[in-house]
Amino acid sequence: MAERIVLVLGAGRSSGFLIEYLAERANVLNAKIVVADQNLEWARSKVEFLPSCLAAIVSPSEDKEGFEELVASATLVISLLPVHLHLTVAHACLKYQKPMFTASYQTAEMEVIQGEIASKGLLFLNECGCDPGLDHMTAVQILDSLKASGHQILSYEGYTGGLVAPVSDDNPWHYKFSWNPRNVILAGQNGPAQFLRNSKTYLLNYPELFRQVVEVNLPDFPDLVGYFNRNSLPYADLYGIPAAQTVIRGTLRHRHFCTAWFPIAFWGMNSSDVLDSALLADLPSQKTLIHKLSNELGYTDAECKVVIELWDYLGIWELLQALKDPRLGGRGDLKSNRTANANSFSPPLLPFEDQSAWISPTDWLEKRMIDRMSLAPTDQDMVLMTHLIQTISPEGCNESHRCTLKLEGEGGDRSAMAKTVGLPLAMAVELYLQGKINETGLLRPLGSLWYGSILPALEQHGIRMQHHVTTG
Repeated sequence: MAERIVLVLGAGRSSGFLIEYLAERANVLNAKIVVADQNLEWARSKVEFLPSCLAAIVSPSEDKEGFEELVASATLVISLLPVHLHLTVAHACLKYQKPMFTASYQTAEMEVIQGEIASKGLLFLNECGCDPGLDHMTAVQILDSLKASGHQILSYEGYTGGLVAPVSDDNPWHYKFSWNPRNVILAGQNGPAQFLRNSKTYLLNYPELFRQVVEVNLPDFPDLVGYFNRNSLPYADLYGIPAAQTVIRGTLRHRHFCTAWFPIAFWGMNSSDVLDSALLADLPSQKTLIHKLSNELGYTDAECKVVIELWDYLGIWELLQALKDPRLGGRGDLKSNRTANANSFSPPLLPFEDQSAWISPTDWLEKRMIDRMSLAPTDQDMVLMTHLIQTISPEGCNESHRCTLKLEGEGGDRSAMAKTVGLPLAMAVELYLQGKINETGLLRPLGSLWYGSILPALEQHGIRMQHHVTTG
């Protein structure tokens, strides 16, 4: 049999464990692992000292011919590229009839081409990472088990957080980046949060999801809360619980994070666009902040204190000063850098003297938060995942099921996030190469075929759920 080529597109922070896992099994799978990235040195660093691996350079946007040559030569393609490039990868995979695997959410754009994927007999597997992915498989496994034993599912809530481990939690936000910082800053902006609670459908507009948080009540982490993910409604059917009265999926954050982030979002201070005159006029200052928090947002004295402490840590006042007066600290030409609307602009990046261009509030926050909230080389991250399920047992008793997974990283690139994203995806690829997957089309890893193989394998790597039941 000819050697098979597994093309890994992207050598970012989530790729390490995936590449290692496949490289260790490359001989048995009769495969060569080609890791391609726009930064060739990154790709080389991921494959150094690993067997059956090669590094390559790739740029889907700038070198379409070279990119398509890589896809055409592959047996299957794993895309760890930014989400906006997945459709480009998908079209190339369709053109050369290659299966495609990602850890990212299945997009509406991908669903448009699902008929073509199915007609060509290809497998395009999405949402096979941590969240989404590991959350799906653990939830469906637990729910299937409960239904098989005669339980009626009344309520399902699932929450996941990429957090900082307690040993490395040393800033007032109780947060450090273990994945894409920009996604954290823009979280929730793509539409209202939708969920089902007590048989009623709710729509929660941005940024209210950071104010109306859920009390998750994790015993070992009492200060964590959940904010609602974009749309929980489809998961009633996807998880096989169409009669459930409550279906909620959310993200875990420290309570103080949400308290301080809501006013940032409320006043448009994390906007990726220019701010109009009405937003500019409503911005607080250091003198007016407490008054505006109390009177406009209903904050208590204790919550105001939290906001001040967390904003002080990031130096948010510098951003406010720049938004209110773009001439302060900016070295670029004011007239040439303003937009057509004289009352709208992107602020200068005051604290970073190497920059003279005018940038958006999102850019400012991203740079400042990376500067002060990144994991240091010795810091450990933590992935925390929990499923809260209410059932009626076969005996007619009300039961509460709490299933929790906690994994702390090893530090550096060997993070818990990289492990829980990379290993499930690598194991799905392994199953495909072993000929154990006969499904085709646009899929998520929701059935027993996936969780029955991947979850036991993950347990060998310390990734496992703890299930606790209370009655009454």
